Amino acid sequence: MEDLLTTLIAPLVTDIKKIDIEKIQEERGIRFIVHIPKDEIAKVIGKEGKMVKAIKNLMKVRAIKDNVFVNVEVVEA
Repeated sequence: MEDLLTTLIAPLVTDIKKIDIEKIQEERGIRFIVHIPKDEIAKVIGKEGKMVKAIKNLMKVRAIKDNVFVNVEVVEA
């Protein structure tokens, strides 16, 4: 599932190596914390948060298929 998240974020940023994805296993499911540099975060969030909402929705679809709960958080690094 982390591969899907990386694939979705990669075209939005200039250097994917600057992005850090932290995976935390919880009792309810999986939480991904995406650390993005300050100069790149606007590209990932998008206008009115539409891009990050689309990423979260695609991750939820994948989570339903895998029968788990997933939460994606985007934070500034």
